Amino acid sequence: MTPAAPPTPKPTPRLRSALPAGLGRVVALLRRPGPLGGDGLLALGLAIASAATLVYGLPTDDVDGPPPELKAPYSIPPEHVQFSQGDPGPSAWTVVVCLLVAAAVAWRRTQPVMAFVGQVVATLAVDQDYMEIPGILALALGAYSLAAHVPRLAVASGVSAAATLALMAKFPDEDNGPPGLLVFVVMGAMFVVGRTIGTWRSRAGAFHRRALRAEREREVAVTHERARIARELHDVVSHNVSVMVIQSGAARMVLRSDPDAATEALRAVEASGRETMAELRQMLDVLTAQGAPGTPGDPAAAPDGDALGPPLAPQPDLTRLPVLVDRVRTAGLDVRLHTEGEARPLPPGIELTAYRVVQEALTNALKYAPGARTEVTLTYRPDAMRIEVADDGPADGRRPEPLGAGRGLLGLTQRLALHGGGLRAGHRPTGGYRVQASIPVPAP
Repeated sequence: MTPAAPPTPKPTPRLRSALPAGLGRVVALLRRPGPLGGDGLLALGLAIASAATLVYGLPTDDVDGPPPELKAPYSIPPEHVQFSQGDPGPSAWTVVVCLLVAAAVAWRRTQPVMAFVGQVVATLAVDQDYMEIPGILALALGAYSLAAHVPRLAVASGVSAAATLALMAKFPDEDNGPPGLLVFVVMGAMFVVGRTIGTWRSRAGAFHRRALRAEREREVAVTHERARIARELHDVVSHNVSVMVIQSGAARMVLRSDPDAATEALRAVEASGRETMAELRQMLDVLTAQGAPGTPGDPAAAPDGDALGPPLAPQPDLTRLPVLVDRVRTAGLDVRLHTEGEARPLPPGIELTAYRVVQEALTNALKYAPGARTEVTLTYRPDAMRIEVADDGPADGRRPEPLGAGRGLLGLTQRLALHGGGLRAGHRPTGGYRVQASIPVPAP
């Protein structure tokens, strides 16, 4: 039976797909400070409202015709009575200054001090009869922005105090209480609210930046850990699997002619496989970091007899080099180990790095130069340790495998760089290949 074709997805309407992007652009515009962002739109709205209030919102008392006659019981003679012909309205200068008070809101976040000072100066130049609600709102918003967006408390409080005193003198409002009380209350409230919100915003921004920095550091740490695990896996798997492949091939060739030699080779394959499993289990236990009974991180959970040592055995060091050399020698590589200088214990990280250098070099020699005579030389110096692994090329002059991508040597270079060391590798003029490494050793 032929399976039915999956249903064709319906096309998403273009308007629906474009709506979130459009809303995102609008939100980004409103959040953007300055004259071309949300502050500019707010300043434009306040300017339009202020102009409309000044031009159309002022009542007039124009009177046409002669004054009416006064009758009893009024005793004031008509010639002493004067009638107002109406308020002429604000002048062009007053309208411009009021518009400047509103326009300064556009720079309330980018230049809060200059914007608020300009608003106060313009307000002091306007007749108090023409300060309408839009202008008062613009001035209050400037006072809030001064407190919220100026990080230095001394500057914000000094400018706010000077502006408050000047405005109290300009608008005393003596009919509703002490002179300047209303101005003092409004300016003080704007300063407290602005400072509180500004402090909260600064702390939230600091927490956000700290979280971003911690996230970046975590990503870098994860990347480094992945690289380290990749190097460990390469060193463990590449060496041991290479030895197992060569040993199993040798066992296959002598299985009928020399069963004892084949059996010995298979034992070597088994030992290499068990050691590989032990080292892989150790790395997996470190990654899972579990210690509950019966979990992969619990040593008691491992079955008996499937490893050469305990699952959480320590990382190899230089004391295990003879075992490594014997294993490679059994696989068919003529290896000689030499030590120069006075051997001494080194930090665990340096010993592990030195062991991995020798392991990788011998693995490459085993794969690309089987049967070659290989010299491993460890030189102990007071301030450094030098490692050299050199072979004289394959015994029959032919390389059995094509050269790899060099990931092993790249991993060794990164390992050595962590300890301030370096690596040199290349072909010898007389034939063969040489790997040289140097690791600085801290003074005892």
